[in-house]
Amino acid sequence: MQNLYQYKNTFLAAQVKDVDQKQGIVSGYFSAFNNVDADGDIIRSGAFTKTIRENGPGSSKPRIKHLMNHDVNQVPGVLQVLKEDSTGLYYESKAGTHTLGQDYIKMVESGIITEHSIGFRTVKRNQLQDYEGYKSNPSGGWFEITEVKLWEGSSLTGWGANENTPITGLKGLSIDQQLQKMLERSNALEKFCRNTTASDETIELLLIEQKQLTQLIIDLQKQITQPVEETTVPISDIKNLIHQFTKSVQ
Repeated sequence: MQNLYQYKNTFLAAQVKDVDQKQGIVSGYFSAFNNVDADGDIIRSGAFTKTIRENGPGSSKPRIKHLMNHDVNQVPGVLQVLKEDSTGLYYESKAGTHTLGQDYIKMVESGIITEHSIGFRTVKRNQLQDYEGYKSNPSGGWFEITEVKLWEGSSLTGWGANENTPITGLKGLSIDQQLQKMLERSNALEKFCRNTTASDETIELLLIEQKQLTQLIIDLQKQITQPVEETTVPISDIKNLIHQFTKSVQ
């Protein structure tokens, strides 16, 4: 039996394509085609065609929502355009005049929102036993998804679960590279929270992520108590960076 509600996260260099602050319009991608995710799934072009026709912005029953972090109580904007192109599932959303809508615009402009995700149900998928990465997939094979029922597209304030997103993408990096990426994210969060006019609720949400980052770095510190061959910088330097970071966010 297929799951009634699934999530797929994706990270693209140009996931947020543009933001028009005056008009309150943000454009980007909720999903990418031909990207093998952590579940061994590949969404193919055409997978969204039917669901957009039936429930997209231009349909007689527009029910596909734009959410924040898959939370039905957090709607930053209303979808104006939803379509497939050569890259993936393209969207244009008009932010609301409410607090969350305006915070959404600010977070996009500041680079805090860097990922999107979709909430959907798989309608059709095929197993690809001859796919080149078949043997390396622990779930036993790769699958191409050719049709979905789309419920919503979400903008994410944190990291998603797809293997190509920064948080799980850290696994393939050396210790110092992992640390560098976490520090870059932390600095972006700190700068935003210090200078933004966003609501207290949004700032509190981002500070939670800051605490999560702190825990990740603490966990990383435990890993480097033993010599690590893959690191390219001295362990003492990494420990020093970790100490400085955890002290700054306490």
